[in-house]
Amino acid sequence: MKSCSLVERGVAIFPDAPSSRAFRHLEELAALSREGWTCHVLFLIQHGNPRVFVPNLHTDPSFAAALGWLAPALDLRAVSLETAEDGRVRIVSDRVPIDLGHTDLAASDRGSYMVVLELPEPVEIETGSLGRIAFPAGWYVYAGSARKGLSARIARHLLRSGKRLRWHIDYLARQARSARGLAVASWDNLECELAASLERLGGRGVPGFGSSDCGCPSHLFGFEVDPRKDRGFLDLLFYYRHERALERRGT
Repeated sequence: MKSCSLVERGVAIFPDAPSSRAFRHLEELAALSREGWTCHVLFLIQHGNPRVFVPNLHTDPSFAAALGWLAPALDLRAVSLETAEDGRVRIVSDRVPIDLGHTDLAASDRGSYMVVLELPEPVEIETGSLGRIAFPAGWYVYAGSARKGLSARIARHLLRSGKRLRWHIDYLARQARSARGLAVASWDNLECELAASLERLGGRGVPGFGSSDCGCPSHLFGFEVDPRKDRGFLDLLFYYRHERALERRGT
């Protein structure tokens, strides 16, 4: 049994963070199934009464891909629950549909992403072809994409030293006090959509940053406070992860 607490926009997603333990459990159950045991995986969705359950291809693509590949050997079920103030729990739906149609996408390691950076002090940085740019102190969100090697691309951006300076974001990342990557697995390139959404959210665009190969004014946006603590930013992230990215390729 696995507890699922991440429910947004009618979609329940598990796990809410990478879980090597959950991946190992799938492998162990699949091995028992090959020995003749009947093996079950029960996802207990704690709230929200979602319309569908999806393995988390954004933050744990290994688990999502494994669940899709091993599903024929397992009995999978998702159940939605509701807890009253007195602690009593009731079953809202004993069979929430499970969508495993994104297994290939999870395994492809492609999609778009945002990188959230914190600059504790104002700095002026030589930024490659853009020349010297003055960055006020604050938080910055960069939108990008990778047709392959999404996880490696994000990991590279998070390195603040020991790498060749190639993209505009490389020059800024080495000045940041902290950096966090937010993956959005998808068949479509969503980086320009993400940039437009960040601008609508009130982000201050840095002209030309990260957008030299497209028509966008910018792919980097500044915020006065940590956007991850803003519900509007979280809604943006949930929209892309729980809805936009799950649209079928070509739709």
